[in-house]
Amino acid sequence: MLSALAALMASGTLTFFPSTSIDTAAIVVQTSAGCPSTADAYYAIATGHGFPKDGQVVTAPTAAGMSRTEGFNVFFAQTMKDFAADNGTTLQGRYDVSVYCVDSFTGTRYAQFDGKLTFSSPTKYQASGRNTGTQRPTVPVAEAAPASEAAPTPVETTAVVDAAPAATTSKNSLPVGWIAGAVAAILLAFETGRRLGRRSATTRP
Repeated sequence: MLSALAALMASGTLTFFPSTSIDTAAIVVQTSAGCPSTADAYYAIATGHGFPKDGQVVTAPTAAGMSRTEGFNVFFAQTMKDFAADNGTTLQGRYDVSVYCVDSFTGTRYAQFDGKLTFSSPTKYQASGRNTGTQRPTVPVAEAAPASEAAPTPVETTAVVDAAPAATTSKNSLPVGWIAGAVAAILLAFETGRRLGRRSATTRP
């Protein structure tokens, strides 16, 4: 019991993201250190105007993302506006937020991280003192698969195109094929005329 109390006394602080925002913001807090090895879960509560005397549970007991070596992120289950609506109240003044590292079986608290939010109006808050963050903490994501495994190698395909002779050009930019065709047509006409001339000569009386 004494060791648990000693660990609790040695606890730290919370950093809020976003540090200044409105009542509908999705709040994340980050602990200044990890939980002791004796803890297997954590939860968060908030106390203040209109909330239960023992505190409003803003993060239910869980082990998701918990670290024993460094600070970790704790996500509020709802917005502060939602919690206020659940309690039939409006937000005003200071709200103390605490994250506890606990034994999920016995409920023993082994560490505590504290911070506070101050509502200047029912819709606007600011994290007080050093408990402010300028950037939203990143959420770990799965590592990308190596390039060789990320996607199958596309199968090469060869388009079938009707073959056509390449058109070559003469010096005057006219296709050589056209010139050859014209010459052939002239020769054919000449030959046809010559044969007709022979026929007419042989058929004369």
